[in-house]
Parts: sequence; C-alpha cells; structure tokens
Amino acid sequence: MPTSRERDVRGAIRDILDATGAFDAVYTAGLPEDRGERSGDRLAAAVEPGETRVAGQGDDVSGALAATSHVTLVLLARDDDPAARDDQAERLLHTAAAALNGRSLAGSTLPGSTRIRSWAWRKPIAPERRIEAILEFQYLVEGWNAFDFSE
Repeated sequence: MPTSRERDVRGAIRDILDATGAFDAVYTAGLPEDRGERSGDRLAAAVEPGETRVAGQGDDVSGALAATSHVTLVLLARDDDPAARDDQAERLLHTAAAALNGRSLAGSTLPGSTRIRSWAWRKPIAPERRIEAILEFQYLVEGWNAFDFSE
C-alpha cells in the first residue's frame, strides 16, 4: 500500500490543477498576497490543508484506519468587470471539479471518495472574486501506528 502523506496529496492536487492550463499559478502554501507577497495572477488557486478524521474498523487495532480528509481550494479570479470575474471564478470551480472528482490522488486516495463536496462564494473585493471549495478524499493507513513520518 502506498504511503499516506497528506502533503503528497496536496502536491498531487496542485499538479493536477496546474496541468489543466486554466490557472496562471497553483500554490500549496496559500496565495502570494496572503503571505504579504505581490502577485499578478489573474486566475489562481491555493490548496490549503483542512480537517482529517480517522476511524478504526471496529475494535481490531491491527486493521487499517480510514482517514477522511478535507482541503480547501481557494479559487481566485481577477477582472475589472464584475460579471466576467464571477464567470471566470465559476469556470475555475468547474475545471477543478472535472479534474479532481473521482481520482486517486498521489496514488494513495480512494477514487470513489474524491470529490468537491461544497463551495462558498466570498464577498468580492474589486478586482477579485474568490470561491472556497472543500475537496474531500479518503485514504487507508495500514495499521494503527503506520503513519509515514519520513522526510
């Protein structure tokens, strides 16, 4: 069974979104402007870690653990025209869903559990609009103490 490091999954999400060609840039450490850096991206995404819940399969401590994780996809569109900005933000959402739903991420997640399960439109701050989408996925940890802590 592949290792189950969520940082590898976030990197795979970044690579998949980047490969769509729909984004000027995709980040795994927040958007540049959220870190106090300048950014000229018109269409961008950030993959931010969220919550993970781990459940055992009954009382058997030798069995696999099932982890259900969420990451937040911050989808950003910038345009002086508010209608065009919203259209672009929605296209980014649909592009992300088409690229990620039903996929195994980093060779370690269960494809049937990978999906964008919700999203919220954030109040526009000209010239940008953000949508925050929650991507859910599951993976198995073989054994209760088999978490991968390697570099």
